[in-house]
Amino acid sequence: MGDLVNLRQARKRKQRDEKTRKADQNRALHGRTRGERTLTEQERKNADKQHDGHKREKTTAAEDVEHTEGTGNNVVSIFAPDHPSDS
Repeated sequence: MGDLVNLRQARKRKQRDEKTRKADQNRALHGRTRGERTLTEQERKNADKQHDGHKREKTTAAEDVEHTEGTGNNVVSIFAPDHPSDS
């Protein structure tokens, strides 16, 4: 005598197997674990931070004057008159 098969259960089992096969295929093509994604993101952030730390800032001539003016303002010349003459 042959085995009895419930067709409804067989159909559902076939659909589940097809879903798992397709999910495995998609994981192989597109999937990365959360740990892999966070590790890659952290490595990218660290590389950007290190790269930004090595950048030089360009200064303009006006900024250079501002930096030098603050250092020499405390010196008063003894040869300069206190008040400009009216002559």
